[in-house]
Amino acid sequence: MGAEEGWMFDLRGSESAAVQGQAPSSATYAATVHRTTAPEALQQTGTITTSKGERKSEVVYVVDGTGYVKKGAEAWIKGPLADPGVANSVEDPVSELDAFVAYAKSAIVRRTGATGEGVRLQVTHDGGTLSAARERPALKRAVREVEPTLTQLREVGVTATDGQITLKSFTETWDLDAAQGYRLTSHRYTLTLLVPFQGGDITVSQEVRADNRGVFSGSVTLPSDAK
Repeated sequence: MGAEEGWMFDLRGSESAAVQGQAPSSATYAATVHRTTAPEALQQTGTITTSKGERKSEVVYVVDGTGYVKKGAEAWIKGPLADPGVANSVEDPVSELDAFVAYAKSAIVRRTGATGEGVRLQVTHDGGTLSAARERPALKRAVREVEPTLTQLREVGVTATDGQITLKSFTETWDLDAAQGYRLTSHRYTLTLLVPFQGGDITVSQEVRADNRGVFSGSVTLPSDAK
């Protein structure tokens, strides 16, 4: 991916918490990501929409290893990418592909496309507890991003511990174009957890997809009011 100055991605995401027999509480996210490679920087502009129809804009920058996040009319949040409050807003397919190296050996590899020009790498996990999932490199990001939803559930009376929450399924898929130097064409993952509650389960689901829309030849400049 470093062969070009930058890339543009379309990003789509969704998250929901559902109790059987009730309408789920959910939110969707749509954004455009501009990611430069020299220097490494990111600009992400999108909108969060809740199941109640509420909409909030979100702007994210990563410059010199520091993340900047602005939601709606709120003030900018600035911090290191190690801070979950910042990292959960950053969707960087290029950096995520680099991180994939740590658990690539667990992926199933197959050729795709009419002439086999595509390569698909897929990692799946199911069963076990959330406690165990936290120890798996492939699940690190997904579990971190679903943490705010679990916190909200606990604030309204859900008492299930990490050892009681079940990983129903996790699938991560990378599609690469071998004819273009194994360029990333798309990345997506889905995560489903079952959270015990009042004799049943709350199903917490998350899905994120990023599609490569081609070369980005511009630059990423941090707004003056974010500094």
